[in-house]
Amino acid sequence: MKNLTYNKIWIVLIGFILTLSCSDEDFLKEERRDGLNTENAFRNKAQFETLLGNVYRQVREFYNSGDGDSDAWIKGLGTDVFFWPRGDDRVYNDWAKLNPFEGYSSRWFNWQYIIIRDANTAIDAAQKEDVIWNSDAERDAIIAEGRFLRAFAYRNLANLYGGVPIIDGPVTEPKVDFVRATREETWQFIKADLDFARTYLPLEAEFPGKVVRAAADHLLAEVNISLKNYDEAIAAATRVIDGTDGDYQLMDGRFGARADEPNKNVYWDLFRMGNQNREESGNKEGIWVAQMEYNVPGGTIRFGRPTTERMFQNFHWGFQKAGYTGPAQDSTGRGVAFVRGGNHANYTIWRGAGNDLRNTEAAIKRKFYFADDVAPYSKGDLIPKSFLTVAEDSMLHIFPNWQKFGTDKHLDGRPDNGYVRDFYVMRLSETYLLRAEAYLGKGQSDMAADDINAIRTRAQAPLVDAGDVDIDYILDERIRELYGEEYRMLTLGRLGLIYDRTKRFGHEPARNSIQEFNNLFPIPQSAIDRNGGAVLGQNPGY
Repeated sequence: MKNLTYNKIWIVLIGFILTLSCSDEDFLKEERRDGLNTENAFRNKAQFETLLGNVYRQVREFYNSGDGDSDAWIKGLGTDVFFWPRGDDRVYNDWAKLNPFEGYSSRWFNWQYIIIRDANTAIDAAQKEDVIWNSDAERDAIIAEGRFLRAFAYRNLANLYGGVPIIDGPVTEPKVDFVRATREETWQFIKADLDFARTYLPLEAEFPGKVVRAAADHLLAEVNISLKNYDEAIAAATRVIDGTDGDYQLMDGRFGARADEPNKNVYWDLFRMGNQNREESGNKEGIWVAQMEYNVPGGTIRFGRPTTERMFQNFHWGFQKAGYTGPAQDSTGRGVAFVRGGNHANYTIWRGAGNDLRNTEAAIKRKFYFADDVAPYSKGDLIPKSFLTVAEDSMLHIFPNWQKFGTDKHLDGRPDNGYVRDFYVMRLSETYLLRAEAYLGKGQSDMAADDINAIRTRAQAPLVDAGDVDIDYILDERIRELYGEEYRMLTLGRLGLIYDRTKRFGHEPARNSIQEFNNLFPIPQSAIDRNGGAVLGQNPGY
């Protein structure tokens, strides 16, 4: 009985002590355990990888978000590389239609802030004390991945719109008073993220599609060029090129599943299905490769196949005048000519090309043949230029066809859904061209020429003399090497040359409509209207 009395006393005392030791706020604070929220959803590496996987999905969607020209405009539609051949009144053929309400530009702006939002969530949550990490290195690598992806999105904004609002953490309550940083402040913010990322990202990816240290240094080289930190840009690019960041090399010999096919070359090999990842083909040139998968839910984002072939390849299989009756065949593909190279990209830059592999028939198909007897021509005869008598003939059906965007051997023999390849977001040849640009900025045109010639040597092209290297030459070399791969609009935007290059080398409607203020794109009016608590300034001219 005495023991029972003592037990009751101790229970009362312990309860009293516990009551004194917790505040009312702690006592009343709820911890939700029947669902996920930002406070409890990220407790281990696997959960962070799920979150960052959604960011990678957003990046992959850059390459397959819609049909038509929806993914082509950021790669330079309406500038010095290609144009929409199905009418002159389309935006980017007619630059007067670029305004704060225009859909593609507004979507791109909003898209980047979705990436920034998710990256900020990962960066912030990874630093909480209740996350279970196997090591500090594991935690730092996740934070580095988030900071790289955030930097990538801000670069996509700064190069096109100038300074933008910098959001460096989760926004957990309504906010309507954003203000724009300057463009230099935005680039400096990007640089800080990339400096961290290149320190803590791994040299090798756990699986294809994830970013590594070389990707951070590649982007760091570009941002340092924008900041005119040429020595730092050279150092960053050099770490990728010299092997410090991993084993990357320009592929200079035939490789991949179709390496034995005659009359092709290594540049052609770079763009065959299955040849982008080193794990599959031994390709050491890809630094960051966006992954696409055939017959896998979500593997190609919105459609059963990427729309690249439809977008870039010409519509010659529907050229009834030359005996083509359709439907598309395995050997022809199902291009519909939403994008057509301009004269500068298709012809001018190839003057004096010599034996450049990138200008061979394997790389750019220029010869097309009659599919049936069409008097006075016979089936198999070369279609002559004189046969192209109306605009539609050369705008849609017969024009130089860049073979990096299609195949003559479709998966399951299906020309409609059978072209599914991975996409280079970053490739080593571009790293060389970034370093060349940095050397040029520093006044070392001889070193710039050496880097350009590393690429031209692989292509078996005539070498360039140092005295011929200027920014126009580098931009032309980027077309020869990176046509349709690079985000051309961002390249020209960061250099302030969208207007200049389009005015000189663009399709005629674009040349006639573009104005100098188009070097910066408009801030979406929807973003300005939502920001009622502060002035979110518009770029001049809009």
